[in-house]
Amino acid sequence: MTTLRGIHELMNARRFVVLADGRQGKVVRVDTVFPANDTMVTLWTSTASGPSVAKVPLAQILGAASDAR
Repeated sequence: MTTLRGIHELMNARRFVVLADGRQGKVVRVDTVFPANDTMVTLWTSTASGPSVAKVPLAQILGAASDAR
């Protein structure tokens, strides 16, 4: 799991991140709803059927792809 600040750093550096289910993607957008502090991260992922967009909670992101593996 990573922090909100860490996600913004990875997004600005255009690095790949690893999700808890093993998928990898690049962070495209980060949305936080206040006061609940719910954060949804939009990722551009590559799947067998082609590229796709995934929205996941912040807790599902393990970290940078090179660091997590």
